[in-house]
Amino acid sequence: MRVALPDELRQARRVLQEQERLLAEAELRVQQALDEKGLLTAVEAERQRLLQQAEQEVSQMRSEADQYARQVLEDLDTRLSKVLASIRSGLETL
Repeated sequence: MRVALPDELRQARRVLQEQERLLAEAELRVQQALDEKGLLTAVEAERQRLLQQAEQEVSQMRSEADQYARQVLEDLDTRLSKVLASIRSGLETL
């Protein structure tokens, strides 16, 4: 009985050491998974920010393009009005 007890103690210690090793490994894997999740969350937040920024820039470009088109059309209207007035004046002279 005396001989068997130390062997059982050694085996129990090995089992405990293995259990501690497995727990430490599991904790490390959980931490890595959380770190990766945090990274994915940060990437998703940056993606959303970039999309929002792009949408704002597109909206601004459209607004500026509309303003430019309006300016060009108003200028064309003014020139055509002058040409039409000149044509009418010429017709009246004839």
